[in-house]
Amino acid sequence: MSEKPYHHGNLKNKLIEQGIKYISLNGIENLSMRKLATVCGVSSAAPYAHFKNKGDFLIQARAYVEDIFSDVLQKSIDNCKNPEKRLLELGKCYVMFFVENPHYHQFMFSDEGIIVEEYRPYQIFSGAVKETLGAFGIKGKEVFYKTILLWATVQGLTDICAVCEMFEEEKLEKEVEKVLDMLSL
Repeated sequence: MSEKPYHHGNLKNKLIEQGIKYISLNGIENLSMRKLATVCGVSSAAPYAHFKNKGDFLIQARAYVEDIFSDVLQKSIDNCKNPEKRLLELGKCYVMFFVENPHYHQFMFSDEGIIVEEYRPYQIFSGAVKETLGAFGIKGKEVFYKTILLWATVQGLTDICAVCEMFEEEKLEKEVEKVLDMLSL
């Protein structure tokens, strides 16, 4: 469906953003298209101009977050020209994205789960790991195992930082960097 503007801006994006926040507070099972309309202050018919039903909303909302997250990860890779720092910066970017957007984290890693082979942020992450490790002469199964180790580390660190708030907020990015820096290629 095409993007349809409305008198308050882009309604589709507002519906997605508010819907994700609603889900993070109340759970997926408690979201309905009518509640979504109420939260956004629009008519109960307005969400249907963008989504066929709740299932379609959830699919498009996940794609929306996945696109934003993929762009952030790719920019991190593109902006770090030093191969020795690339994975550290990528990991830090991964964690900080979800710390700054905890509702995205809860939404993306809730009920449905993720099919890793189809999850673009993982493809970007694993591609960067493979390329970086290859530059250091690491190949084959070792790349696979290191990719899993790094993915598990950033995902776990994300859970700790975004959900548990283990580190002081003003020191968070530095603490994340210290943890990730402890991993060696």
